[in-house]
Amino acid sequence: MKTAKKKSKTGVKGSITSMGERKEAVYEKFTDLIIEKLEEGVIPWRQPWHELGLPSNYLSKKSYKGINLWLLLSFQHEYPYYLTFKQVQELGGKVKKGSKALPICYWNFVFREKETGKPIPQSQLSNYNPEQVSKSRFLKEFRVFPIEQIEGIDWDIPERESTKEVPVIERCQKIYEEMPSAPKLFHRGNSAYYQSDLDQITLPNRNLFLTPESYYGVLYHELIHSSGHSSRLDRVGISSPQAFGSEIYGLEELIAEMGAGYLNNLTGILNENLLDNSAAYIQNWLTELRHDKQLLIDAAGKAQKAVDYILGSNPFKE
Repeated sequence: MKTAKKKSKTGVKGSITSMGERKEAVYEKFTDLIIEKLEEGVIPWRQPWHELGLPSNYLSKKSYKGINLWLLLSFQHEYPYYLTFKQVQELGGKVKKGSKALPICYWNFVFREKETGKPIPQSQLSNYNPEQVSKSRFLKEFRVFPIEQIEGIDWDIPERESTKEVPVIERCQKIYEEMPSAPKLFHRGNSAYYQSDLDQITLPNRNLFLTPESYYGVLYHELIHSSGHSSRLDRVGISSPQAFGSEIYGLEELIAEMGAGYLNNLTGILNENLLDNSAAYIQNWLTELRHDKQLLIDAAGKAQKAVDYILGSNPFKE
């Protein structure tokens, strides 16, 4: 069941949760944002490529952690750097009109004198007897902007690793090149996906992947999806649009990951990292679809048929 969406606030100042805003509301806000990106088909924890590193604060250079990391990854901004509104002002910049801030949250502590309730700076705690001090936890929220939504600042951005070469593995490349009526393949952007209406696969540039094995593992996942096109095996999960999270959508993802696993194994690139990533990805869908006892059998059969098609066998349509 989908969580009801709430309109995002676009304020820019940090705030501490109070009676007016329970910490549960903050959790719900973050959950809603993640669900929204998942419903768009963005799965941030399955991206074996990198460009400029993990999302981090531009000034401190510290990477965001926990839910903040996954949330910022899911928006796939051009640069993984962020600033608060106050930091933008301090640097003499300006947030572009129409930009929306993203929430960042973290836990912190406040110390007070038990007798008076007066706050105690952490730097002065050593001056107090521990029995005189109370400690309470609070959730603090800030809002940040990606730097492409900020103007008036001369950014110091590391150069992209455009010269790094991820080698071609000939036996792996032949899988795509020799596939009957293969879909068009483009390299651009920072996402991997198959578009059935255009019958084309889009992948990030090859040099953004950590290893050639990870590149081909993603290519094979999208190739399996493409085998379901109406001009090929006409698989319902591809030839007919499906809602994110539906049983057919989940089944199609299992088919793609299992089929990619077959091709990874066939070409000898099924290393431990690929296997772990694939197992975690499949488990994600199994959790949602575990009630279907025939799920794995059905997915494995369709994955094998997809592989047979890609390898040039003589498959018959469903």
